[in-house]
This record gives sequence, C-alpha cells and structure tokens, in this order.
Amino acid sequence: MRRIAKFSLCVMAAALLAAGCGKKESGETASSEETTAQVQEETPKGTVTLGEYKGLEITNISTEVSDEQVDAQIEFVLSTNPEMIEITDRSAQEGDVVNIDFVGMKDGEAFEGGTAEGYDLELGSGSFIDGFEDGLIGAEIGDELSLNLTFPENYGNAELAGQPVVFDVTVNKIQEKKDAELTDEFVKKISDTSKTVEEYRSEIRKNLEDSAKQNAEIQMQNEAIEQVLASSTFEGLDEEVDGEFQIQMAEMTQALEQSNMTLADYVTMYGTDEDSFKEYMRSDIKARIQVSLLAEAIVKEENLVIDDDARMKVAKAYGLDSPADLVEAYGQEAVDEAARNVAVMDFLLQNANLVEAEPTESETQSESAEETTGQN
Repeated sequence: MRRIAKFSLCVMAAALLAAGCGKKESGETASSEETTAQVQEETPKGTVTLGEYKGLEITNISTEVSDEQVDAQIEFVLSTNPEMIEITDRSAQEGDVVNIDFVGMKDGEAFEGGTAEGYDLELGSGSFIDGFEDGLIGAEIGDELSLNLTFPENYGNAELAGQPVVFDVTVNKIQEKKDAELTDEFVKKISDTSKTVEEYRSEIRKNLEDSAKQNAEIQMQNEAIEQVLASSTFEGLDEEVDGEFQIQMAEMTQALEQSNMTLADYVTMYGTDEDSFKEYMRSDIKARIQVSLLAEAIVKEENLVIDDDARMKVAKAYGLDSPADLVEAYGQEAVDEAARNVAVMDFLLQNANLVEAEPTESETQSESAEETTGQN
C-alpha cells in the first residue's frame, strides 16, 4: 500500500492531511507489488509515546483582507489580461505580440519541436533563443523571413546545443498590448459570476478571504503538529524508514527507466545531487511516518470516529466533489487513512488555546506613530 501524494513535502500539516496511500500505477507489475508487500511485511514498525496534544497554545492567524489587498489583486488581473489591439499600419515593435508560422531546420531538414502554426509570441519576452525575437522587430504582416541562428551551448537538447539552424517565419498578425480598464464589460469577460465592477470586487474579496482562511488553517496545523512531535517520543523508526526508502527508490527507478532517465538526470533538473536528494527523501519519509504514528495513536486514545465529513474534506482538498473518485484512484484504505488524519488535525485545533500573535516591529512602529500624531 503506497501513500497519497502530499500537497507539499515541506508542510507538516499537509503530510498529516495526505499521508494515505499513493496513486495506483496501471503499469505496475505483479512482481513489484509483491516485492513492496514483502518489504512492508518484513519491516518492523516504529512506535510512539504521545506527549502533550491537548491544550496546545497555537497562534491565531488573522484572515482579515484589506482594501489594499483587493486593489492589488485587481491590478494583477488587469495587468495579466491586457486588451489586444490589432495593428495594420506599422511594423512590429518590441512588446508587440506577433502571430507567426515557423519551421526550424538543421542541415536543411526540419527538426522535432521546431515547427508551429498560429503561434503568438511577445517580442522581448525571451521565450525563444537569442536572435529569434530581435529578428522579427521591424517585420510587417505577410513578411516571410529566414532567421539564421545558433542554439546556446547549454541547450537542453544535446542534438541542437551549439548548432546553427535556420527558422523560416511567416508573420500573420501584429497586436499591441493595451492596459485593461476595470469596467462592467471587462468584468463580464473575466468572471463567470460577476456582472459589475462592484460585484467583482466582492468576488475578489471573498476569494482572498477563502485563501487567507485556508493558509491560516495550514499554519496553525503546522504549529500544532510540530508541538506534538516535539513532546512525543519515537522508537524503532530507522528500520521502517529504510524499508519505505527502498520501496520508494525502487518505484522511482522503475518510473525513470520507463522515461529513459537516470536518477542523476532527474535530480540535476532540480538543482541538486543524488546524495542530497536521498537525504531529503529519507528525512521526508521519517517525518511522514512520525506524523502517521501520531495520528494513529491520537485516534485510538480519543476514540475518534472517521466520518464522511472527513472524507469529503480530503476530496475537496484534491478539488473533487466526492470521495468516490479518490477511492477509485487510491483505494478505500488510503482515503480512510487520509480522512483519519483530517479528523486528527481538526481535533488538535478544536482542543487548542488560540493566542494572538505578537505585533511585528513595523506594526509597533505604526501604532506608536499614530499615538504621537494623536497627541499632537
């Protein structure tokens, strides 16, 4: 039984929420399943002696959303959804979006991935190799250009790295980006629910509040589980960590081989090396095992009931309307385990003492300035 993927390897609460079984791979062989089952059966399990888990002091995270935050989000939406004005009376300039067809050729033959039709390219974006976008500045609609370029030496495709190529390009259309304005018409284009500017501001505020509540809950869950981890005692984890590490490495090796990659290739993509990756992987496995042991012990100690509400919360965390799809993909046992962890997190926060966060230095200075102004 493998675990449902966590939302973030770095977030303890996420580990607790999604420490169920991993997604079933349709191509997994019977022998690999048997090997996994055998390793799990032969690996001794760790144990935990629970520390304090009720009456924890947890920082109450504010979920207030200011007008300034709403304005900033709206400005971001406006900037990422500019109005596109079609240009017919001048040549292409930096910042314009040109619609192009192109064919890339090496030694007179088109190479894989170098051909497209109706491609929108912003000139100056740096999306293409050096010289491509510069070569289109000054072009007009209908122009057919041949760009003699060279791929960079460190290009990801070894067959093209450092190689001279020719791109034959046809310019279909030129558009100029214009800053959008917040109007009822813009709102109707960008929103599925709002029709007016006022309605859209309310929609943005609600979205920000929902996000703030979710982030606050995660932060408080992190703080709670870290406190319980710190006060609890674990024994016999090394062998269980080793067993799980063997399973995960075997699965990863198999997946990489199917993609014609080595572990060294894979970790290089993420800017690390094999030893650092394996160390991180072991640390993550240990954290997940500790959290799972805590959850299991708290459920037993408190006789917590895992109900459909907890399963639904897991489904919603995956963007689903029902746990049924999760059960189909991961199995009932996996979903129940994840729901168990949800129930534990809810229990920890329901039985915690929420304390207000101490003001930051900037907030203290701001309050002091306001008091001084009031006195004057």
